[in-house]
Amino acid sequence: MDQPSGGRYVACGEVDMYTEIRGTGPDLLLLHGGAGSIADLDGLRERLVGTRRVIAPDQRGHGRTADVGEMSYAAMTADTAALLDALGAHETDVVGWSDGGIVGLMLAIDRPDLVRRIVAISANAAESGAPTPLRASATAWIAAAGSADLKMPELDPELPGLAESWPGTAGRILEMWRRMPDLTVAGMTSITCPVLFVSGDRDIVTLEHSVAMHRAVIGSQLAVVPGANHSLAQTRTDRVARLVLEFIEASTP
Repeated sequence: MDQPSGGRYVACGEVDMYTEIRGTGPDLLLLHGGAGSIADLDGLRERLVGTRRVIAPDQRGHGRTADVGEMSYAAMTADTAALLDALGAHETDVVGWSDGGIVGLMLAIDRPDLVRRIVAISANAAESGAPTPLRASATAWIAAAGSADLKMPELDPELPGLAESWPGTAGRILEMWRRMPDLTVAGMTSITCPVLFVSGDRDIVTLEHSVAMHRAVIGSQLAVVPGANHSLAQTRTDRVARLVLEFIEASTP
C-alpha cells in the first residue's frame, strides 16, 4: 500500500492502520472518537507533541484506515494492541476521547503491559448494573439514527471510494454504538495503572456514570470541566491539555 505523506500504514493483523507519529520523548498514544479520525484531535495533539512522541492512528473504518467488515470495540482494541507491538511501544501513556477512551480502558484490561497511564475523556462503559451511561437524548438519537445522520469525515480527496463506502461503514458504527462497548464498570476494577477520567458537566455521558467508573478504578482521578459538552477535547482544548500533561508528568522519570 502506498504510504501517504505525513503518515504511514502499519500492518496490524487483518488491517493496516494509518498512523501519524510526531514529536519526541516518551510515547503517548492518542485515540480519536467514533465516526471520526485523527484530525478530530489535531488541536490536542499540537499541545502534546512538545514533550511526547505522539502516536495517532485511524481506527478500522475511520479516516484513512480501511473498513474490513467487523466493527467492534474488541476488534479496535486488538488492532491498537497490534499497532503498539509493531512499533515496540510498551508502557505507553494513552489518551483517548469518547470511543478512543473506551478502547484505551479495554487495552489496559487486555494488555496491561502496553499501558503506563490512561486519560479517558468522555468515555463510558456498558450499562450492565451501572448508572445510565448516556443522557436520554443521546440514547434516543443513536436508536433512531441512520447512516445518513453520521457525517462523513472531511478527508483529503486522495481517498478513492470513500463516499461510496461510507454509508455501510456508518451503519456498522451505529450498530456498534447500539450494542454498547464490551466493557463494564465492574470489569474495570481489574485496571491497575493510574487513570484520569475527564468529563464535561454537560457531557452526553452522565456524571453519575463517570463517577461510577472513577470509583471502580482504585486510585483513579476524575476531572469535571465546567461548561463543557462531549466535544470538550475540541472546545476546551487548552484546559484538557493541561489536565493531560499534569497527570502523565506526575510519574515521568
